[in-house]
Amino acid sequence: MKQGTPNLLLKMKNIHLSYGENIALRGLDFSLKRGEIHALVGAHRAGKSSLVKILSGAVKKDRGSIIYDEKKIDFFTPQSAIKNGIGIVYQHLNIIPPLNAMENIFAGQTRRMHHFGILNQDIVKRTDALFERLNLDFNPSIPLYRLSRGQQYMVEFARAISFNPRLLILDELSSKLTPDEMENVYPAILTIKEQGTSIIYISHNIDEIFSFANRVTILKEGRRVDTEGIEDLDRIKLVKLTYSFVLTSEELKKENRELFYFKRYNENIIKNIPVGVIILDTDNRIYLMNFAAMKILEPKGISVIDQPIETLLNSNPFDEKDQIMTRIKRREKLFLEDVSYGKNKTLKISVLPFKDENYTFLGSIILLEDISLDRSLKQYMLRTEKISSIAGLAAGIAHEINNPLGIVRNYVELLKLKDLDLDGNEKLQKIENEINRINKIIGSLLSFSKFSEVPRDLTKLPDVLNEVILLLEHRFKEKNIKVRQIIDHNEDAVILGDDNKLKQLFINLLVNSLEAVTDNGRIEIAVSADRKNNVLEMTFSD
Repeated sequence: MKQGTPNLLLKMKNIHLSYGENIALRGLDFSLKRGEIHALVGAHRAGKSSLVKILSGAVKKDRGSIIYDEKKIDFFTPQSAIKNGIGIVYQHLNIIPPLNAMENIFAGQTRRMHHFGILNQDIVKRTDALFERLNLDFNPSIPLYRLSRGQQYMVEFARAISFNPRLLILDELSSKLTPDEMENVYPAILTIKEQGTSIIYISHNIDEIFSFANRVTILKEGRRVDTEGIEDLDRIKLVKLTYSFVLTSEELKKENRELFYFKRYNENIIKNIPVGVIILDTDNRIYLMNFAAMKILEPKGISVIDQPIETLLNSNPFDEKDQIMTRIKRREKLFLEDVSYGKNKTLKISVLPFKDENYTFLGSIILLEDISLDRSLKQYMLRTEKISSIAGLAAGIAHEINNPLGIVRNYVELLKLKDLDLDGNEKLQKIENEINRINKIIGSLLSFSKFSEVPRDLTKLPDVLNEVILLLEHRFKEKNIKVRQIIDHNEDAVILGDDNKLKQLFINLLVNSLEAVTDNGRIEIAVSADRKNNVLEMTFSD
């Protein structure tokens, strides 16, 4: 049954939402016209993300009414949101890193993306069209974990617009992309709007909102403060409406109130950028520490604001803290790479003194970046390149061994024709057995060294495992390590795959185990079949 106003795509009335004891939305009202760009602004925890989660189906409202496309909706699910034409780019990445761009964009939108291992050509054409439309110049078949953060967000944006949504929600998109990338996004947004799509645009960038929004809704503590047409607003008024509630009574008494509105506005931008930022005053006390810095350093047991920076550094000790403190006190720049922090973090740290136009010292800025994942990926790539070089070297050695080995085999065949005694025949048989063993090892080396692209074929995992174990047999013997294979239904352990790439994978896993396990240890490799889901599971334990 149709309800509501025809020119409204969405109307939310008296929406309440809580997360346990924390109240997120307190009777929120919000409406969205067809074919408009509606900006949503507010300070941290104003309720913007909660509104998005309700429309995406991530959470259900506690109470209130939703009318979408003139129909009453009790609640959305992720599936029904897509079915109703709601596309979303979240504030935080929502991708599957091992999959490539095509697979991420069209996952769940089509029943069959591949047919006998060949990509559906319609999917390829649609991906090419999206990439051309957004001026994306990277290969869509590359796994997303190998792309930059900005490129990953562009893939998520491409996914959101791939099915021509009726409602597109963009949550802080411009804070994740470079200006060049946003230059490709803005025209796409305007084109989508002209085609009749309604857009909810969440942003802290006031200039951006004034560039193309039609209306603006200001949220505060889970409620709607006001909704205005962009033509009825100026920047000062919008900043006042958005951030005035965080001013103290003392600040309100000062002559230049606009200065404090913009101060709070700028602080809110700093708090939400993805790089860790700590701002110190002239006495080296912490004036501001944003959410990213909190997440990186995880200060425990102390209230950081207005505390000396030494207090924070001493509570989270790392080797370079003395060097950092020296530069801060001297008001000098400092750039550090690969700073070990905690058990498993690697940081990039910059210390920057800042001054006003009269060169008066105002304080210091500390920038923090968690580069742990980047370092792990680089180490993995270096290790892969090393294995590739070893494989090439192994292939050369194998070819060189093959020539004299062939001559030895020929002489063994000639000796077998002679009339030898029993002892001579036994020794000759042992020589032949060892030659066959060397041949198998060389065959495995040559197989491992083949890196050319080959079609996937039926592959029996136990056979691949046995070849790899044979290659590494001398390493196991050096540490007296026993290798045990547990194969559940050996005849079922067959997949469609690439022998050589599987060998590289198994070698990496077994070499890791060799380095981890002590002498006289044990490595177990289990292969089990799940017939119901048509899946094979392999487990390497040391």
